Amino acid sequence: MRIVDAHVHVRGPVEAADILKQMDERGIDRTILLSEHERNSLEVTREKLLRTKKLFDAAPERLSGLAWVNPAIEGTIDLVTEALTEMGYVGVKIIPDHWFVYEDRFVPFWTRLNELSASILFHTGILYGWEDSSRFCRPVYLETMIHYPNIRFAMAHVSWPWCDECLATFGSTRFDADENGRKPPAVIDLTPGIPPYLRKQVIANAIDFAGVEHIMYGTDGSLPGKNETQLNVQEDLLRIFDELELSAADKQRLLAGTADDLFPPRG
Repeated sequence: MRIVDAHVHVRGPVEAADILKQMDERGIDRTILLSEHERNSLEVTREKLLRTKKLFDAAPERLSGLAWVNPAIEGTIDLVTEALTEMGYVGVKIIPDHWFVYEDRFVPFWTRLNELSASILFHTGILYGWEDSSRFCRPVYLETMIHYPNIRFAMAHVSWPWCDECLATFGSTRFDADENGRKPPAVIDLTPGIPPYLRKQVIANAIDFAGVEHIMYGTDGSLPGKNETQLNVQEDLLRIFDELELSAADKQRLLAGTADDLFPPRG
C-alpha cells in the first residue's frame, strides 16, 4: 500500500540519500518535507528554502517540499511566489505567529496565493514552544479562506484541542464550496497532538463528518536523525485504521491519496 508522509520537518543538515534510505526501511513512498522555520528574517528564510530545495531536487519523484514562510515578514509575497513558481515547492507551510489570518494587512498575501492556486498547510491547535501563540491558531479563523476560492488548505493536528471546531470549520468551507459549485477547499491533517485516550474517537469523527477524501496522513516527524516520531505515529495510526475496520480503498486514500491530491508531486 502506498504511503505518503505529508508532514515531516527539516530541522538541520540532512542528506537526501539518508532520507530515502529511511523511507525504504519504513515502506514510505513519498515524503513531503517542511523547510526549516524562520520567524524574522526574509534573507534567512530564503537560505533555508534553498537548502530544502536541494533535498527534493535530488529525488523529485519521492521528495517534495512545503515552503515555510511568515507572511508578517516584509517581502514574503515575492519570496513565496518564487518558491512556488521557480524553486519547485508544492505548497506552503504557515504558523499564525502572534497574528490572525483574517487581518487586513494579509489580504495581498492571500490574494497572491489565490492567484497561484496554492495549497497551504496551516498549523492549527495548541502550539508548544512558540510563547503564547496558540490563541492565534484556532481553526475557525481559517474560515476567511472562503474569500480565496483557488486556495486549498490543511488544518494540522486535527486542531487539538479544538477538534470539533476543526470539523465545524471544514463544514463551513464545504458548504460555501457546494453553494458555489467548487471543490471543498479544506483537508484535515491527522498528525499528532490528540492524546491517546481521545485519538481513535477523534479520527472516527473526522472520517464520519468529512470523509476520507478530505483527510490526510502525516506524522510530524523530524530530520535529521532516527525520526522516531514517524515510526511511532505510523504504527499507531495503522492500528487505529485497522480497529475502525476501514476498507483497503479508504486506507489508501488516507495514507496517500489525499496528500497526493492536495500537494501533487512534481517529479
